[in-house]
Amino acid sequence: MTKLKFTQNDFNETEILAESIKRIDQIDSDYVNFISDEIFRCQPFFLTVLLGHRIDVSMEELEEIMKIYFLVWEFFRLKPKVQTIKVTESNFNKILNRNIKMLKYSEGESKERDKLEIFAYDLHNLKSKSLMASIFLRFDERPMLLKMDIQKKGSIMIGIKSFIECFEKI
Repeated sequence: MTKLKFTQNDFNETEILAESIKRIDQIDSDYVNFISDEIFRCQPFFLTVLLGHRIDVSMEELEEIMKIYFLVWEFFRLKPKVQTIKVTESNFNKILNRNIKMLKYSEGESKERDKLEIFAYDLHNLKSKSLMASIFLRFDERPMLLKMDIQKKGSIMIGIKSFIECFEKI
């Protein structure tokens, strides 16, 4: 079975993420306005997708989703290329479709162990494992996200993972 390997860098990133999570959990309207403006300037499609969620979820769910998007942004925002090279809808859809195909492929596996092997292999190739683990944990801990419809939750999670991969490729 493929084991998910974490590097020293992954562990170092967890400390940075812990600080970002504390900050994001205490956000106020000034922070939301500042970060939203920054995202709009640097990655407008990322903000468009975030705002698009308001159609499908409650305000409480949207607040939790927004915090996750802001966490992703906080993680990548200081990388110079993420500040200047924009993720396009086309780039995003290419990665999103690959992730959806991987999920559909895993659904065809009858053994849970085989499904876990597919997910472990997929996550092994992710550079931002600590970020993804933090996001999985939020979906598993936050009451509003726990109550969310599984289809909605899966759709949102695969979109977030796809953005992470887009930002990693920049």
